[in-house]
Amino acid sequence: MSPLTKEQPVAGSAPSACHVEPMASIDDSGLTDFYERVLVPNFPADELEAEANFIASVRSGGTHVLAARTPAGDILGGAVGDWFGGSQVALLSYLAVRPGVRSGGIGTQLMAAATDAWTARWNPRLLVAEIEDPRYHHATAYGDPRARLRFYERLDVRFLPIPYFQPALGKSGRRVPGLMLMVFGGTVLPRREGMVNGAHVEEFLTEYFEVCEGPPATDDLQLKRLLEACRAPGGLPLLSAAELPDPRNNEPGSL
Repeated sequence: MSPLTKEQPVAGSAPSACHVEPMASIDDSGLTDFYERVLVPNFPADELEAEANFIASVRSGGTHVLAARTPAGDILGGAVGDWFGGSQVALLSYLAVRPGVRSGGIGTQLMAAATDAWTARWNPRLLVAEIEDPRYHHATAYGDPRARLRFYERLDVRFLPIPYFQPALGKSGRRVPGLMLMVFGGTVLPRREGMVNGAHVEEFLTEYFEVCEGPPATDDLQLKRLLEACRAPGGLPLLSAAELPDPRNNEPGSL
């Protein structure tokens, strides 16, 4: 259901002003336009939910879309959030700016609007997002993981030390390895650096993977390792990206 979160740095001129507003769940043509103009150019197939599933989830209320627009109403970018009611966690699934428009200020405005809107809408235990780990991913036509990480670091988000990967999106999709799971809000988030209850994270991941892939296979060692990492004694620390251990050797890795 929910793929990677990215603010895409793109070429062009930043608009002088923009505003962020929710998209109507019954506006199929508007959602199609958003999907084709904002999401398709910015995300590879394995990270992109099928358009029909995206629209259906918005209609059902499980997905909420915020659009950044110019004063004239032209769409510049947007943020997509998915709600996981069983675990009471909201996932910022996509954050992207249209090709041809600089991200200067738009991504930050979208991130602030998403935090406020989804906190009010869902009152989640945690607000989380997933991004590519620059230790494993390199710049492509879809963006630069290092630039993306710098964007989130400027917003003072924190990361969880677990061997995270994205579930496969649909029957034809593939899992995306080498990601980082970050936390940027929620009712159980400590006011300062501290620990997150690993049981909350494990509950979310169990729900997320089952929604995307169906019931887990008994021999799914990759998923078992991920869930077991959530059971660290005392909880999961909230770390800066530089403090994250490298899953390849269990030591802090250079970013």
